Amino acid sequence: MNKVTRFGINLKRFILEVMRRYREDETSLAASSLAYTALLSLVPFMSVLITVFSAMPLFEDASQQLQNFIFENFVPTTGAVIQTYILGFVEKARGLTVTMFLAVFVTSILMMHTMEKALNRIFDSKASGRFRTKLMMYWAVLTMGPLLVGGGIALTSIMFQYSALAGFKSFVVKSLPIMTSTVGFFLIYLIVPNRKVKMKNAMIGALFAAICFELAKRGFAFYVTSIPSYQKVYGALASIPLFLIWMFLSWNIILLGGTITATLETSRWRLHVQNYQTNQRLLLVIDVLNVLWQASQKGETVSFNQLCKRFYFVPDDEMNLQLEWLCRQKYIAINQSGDYLLRHDLSTLTFKALYQNGSFKIPVQASKYFVQYQPLLDSYWQPVDSMLNQPLESIIIENDHEKA
Repeated sequence: MNKVTRFGINLKRFILEVMRRYREDETSLAASSLAYTALLSLVPFMSVLITVFSAMPLFEDASQQLQNFIFENFVPTTGAVIQTYILGFVEKARGLTVTMFLAVFVTSILMMHTMEKALNRIFDSKASGRFRTKLMMYWAVLTMGPLLVGGGIALTSIMFQYSALAGFKSFVVKSLPIMTSTVGFFLIYLIVPNRKVKMKNAMIGALFAAICFELAKRGFAFYVTSIPSYQKVYGALASIPLFLIWMFLSWNIILLGGTITATLETSRWRLHVQNYQTNQRLLLVIDVLNVLWQASQKGETVSFNQLCKRFYFVPDDEMNLQLEWLCRQKYIAINQSGDYLLRHDLSTLTFKALYQNGSFKIPVQASKYFVQYQPLLDSYWQPVDSMLNQPLESIIIENDHEKA
């Protein structure tokens, strides 16, 4: 099989896996929940943001630039109208400092928690149980993120104004939205899930989401301007349902990028793992223990990436399943660095105990990846084979003799 054929098969399987995960993880439902919580947090968050920027003379002009940048580039067609509504609400709410602080705190934390929950489900990882740590991370992202973006816009404006690079301003302004989206999505996919994510996979998912976001923005704007059905039905209020639909579509794109990143993190869809059979699990567990035992003799540990490289033919979800089982049985353990080490003395662990604790099936034939364990299987099955190959007549005669 040539490389082009393999790539085509892998691409097809990858797309089918993304579609399956998107459907089974109920991503669209999570997007609707995020759109609702984002809408709740928008006004109080903008209120606190404007208040913070106003307190800093350096960022005072950047505040207006940041608002215009967000609504012009990330909210198609209805951005100016929505911005006017929101700023009107903000001006009325800025005097309620304590109330606004509590509102932005609760609604923003709720949005971040919902996003983390959705991404952890997409990445098949469990949420972190440390509420205080998560709270600090959420608040750091919500406060430092806008300040860094606003500072970047302010510094960029100064640079364009006083440097010879002003000629590139139009190019940078045009490319800034997709660059900003890519960086934002990259950080979301890399930091929010409660697991290690490869930077390459997070960047691929972020680029896909940013490109889809830009295409969706143009398509949505074309639809709204070409087919003004909402204006006929809702009149002056048409901007509100359009904004809600756009937020729902945006969160679907963000979570779809996360699904692509999570799928790239797995290997179950790749062609080279299709020959693995679940009846080989016992041999896989024995070989994992063998690898860890060899490492323990040298006083070393084994990382998950090393195990994946050694057992490249095993789907990573299957690998995770067996490693979790070995940890629950206290045969192996994970150190503070996330590496695996042997915990049980293998001289006291019998083949029977390992087999019974896991309710494994003992295969008759070892696959080509575990051929070194074929003598073990032969020694197990030979007595059974000799009994099964015994002629039926001899069995009947022997049984009659026992009765007599």
